[in-house]
Amino acid sequence: MQGMIRCGLLAGLLVACHTSTPPAPDGPDGSAASGLHVAFAAEPAIPGDVDNGLTLESAQFNFDNLSMIGDGGPHDDRTTAQDLDIHFEQGWMPYPVDFPDAPSGVYSKLSFEIDGHVVNPSYRLKGKVNVNGTMMPWEVEDRAELSLSLDCGVTLPPGGSDTLTLRIKFHDALGSIDFASLPMDDGALTLDDTNPQMLQFRDKFSNDFSVDNSGPN
Repeated sequence: MQGMIRCGLLAGLLVACHTSTPPAPDGPDGSAASGLHVAFAAEPAIPGDVDNGLTLESAQFNFDNLSMIGDGGPHDDRTTAQDLDIHFEQGWMPYPVDFPDAPSGVYSKLSFEIDGHVVNPSYRLKGKVNVNGTMMPWEVEDRAELSLSLDCGVTLPPGGSDTLTLRIKFHDALGSIDFASLPMDDGALTLDDTNPQMLQFRDKFSNDFSVDNSGPN
């Protein structure tokens, strides 16, 4: 799966893929397409500098059961996407996930799991780090499930549209790693499930996801 993006029609939504920053979804009259849309943004932008001597070059996530949860009742297949490979790297940004048939009403939560279901990593991060004056490749690979439910608070009027942005910040979690003590695996300093540092990393990373309505930039 590494380095690949799956494209397909998924339970009432179309997940598109492209090699550049995606435009906002458009309706037939040039206005925003109706329904709910979930965009993705990384901080720092990828590739980019996390800190002095620490860069992030790619980030891949296996999202599952990404759901907009309304106050009027449980979510259904009009507001749920499954099996999403969300990938950031040079020249490659994920398109928004579209829910064009989302019912009008109030939505208070965005929930999801990041889960590779044992077969694949739940997420994989790659970059370079300065260790004793030498820039070395590093990799974080976690197979544990990360399940989150985030407040969003959006009202979708009949025939209307709204775009939420799921922001993923990397500074705190990556800044907590003692890279110099990581073992080398296939030419990269590697943090995985077998390393005791992973517990601290997961704890910080789980707090680095947020939702807003300000757009993906």
